[in-house]
Amino acid sequence: MIGQMMEPVEFRPVPKRTLPEKTWATTGTDGKRQPNIINSLFIDPQECENHNFKLFRKYDEIAKNETRVETYNLDGAEIVFVAYGTTARIVKNAINTLAKDGIKAGMIRPITLWPFPTQAIKDAADRASVKAFLTVEMSMGQMVEDVRLAVNGKKPVEFYGRTGGMIPTPKAIVEQAKKVLGGAK
Repeated sequence: MIGQMMEPVEFRPVPKRTLPEKTWATTGTDGKRQPNIINSLFIDPQECENHNFKLFRKYDEIAKNETRVETYNLDGAEIVFVAYGTTARIVKNAINTLAKDGIKAGMIRPITLWPFPTQAIKDAADRASVKAFLTVEMSMGQMVEDVRLAVNGKKPVEFYGRTGGMIPTPKAIVEQAKKVLGGAK
């Protein structure tokens, strides 16, 4: 987990290594070559619009080819969790507990948050078995709005989060899932 150390750690020296020249860098040339200049100021409206179209195509291509996502246990899932990082590992334990209680649960784990795995969430929202989504985060809900946009009102989307170094427990996630589904089975 990144952010706050909760256990002792031992740092070892990192061996020095020679890195290749960064010809793409905008600074750090030490006068060895011309610096790369990135221009984001286009005074001419047509030039600016052309640039914006170029960027739009570039970002669209990135979204098509660079989105990374893991789906877990979605077949027949009544509730779909959306979680990433450490929280996703905790959610998998909650999914196993819910299965013992007769509740089918699955998870969508964004590996990239940009581009966001919108299509995977849309596909899950189209499943007849899915009754609701529960976004679990170790934050104040920075991802839940993206999930709501992807679900597009097809199913309810709820949020459960912990902050300040507090880690959600599988038990708390199970309780929240049951609450979202309207009670225990």
